[in-house]
Amino acid sequence: MDSFSEDRPVPIIDPGLCDGCGLCVLACPSHALALEHGKAVVARPNACQYDGYCEMICPVQAISRPFLIITIPQE
Repeated sequence: MDSFSEDRPVPIIDPGLCDGCGLCVLACPSHALALEHGKAVVARPNACQYDGYCEMICPVQAISRPFLIITIPQE
């Protein structure tokens, strides 16, 4: 899954690390995550509130949240 959906960031889930425990799915307050074929996926990217609970609870650190650094030009 792409890390941005309609100009909104979404968590990146590494399927090679994900063990399918489902803790992230349970922790997600917006129900944006789901298990598909034994792996966590961002099933509803537009519902994602990007709060980080999924990243914090993942026991194998398969989830990361990219951040966009914005610089403001000096006047």
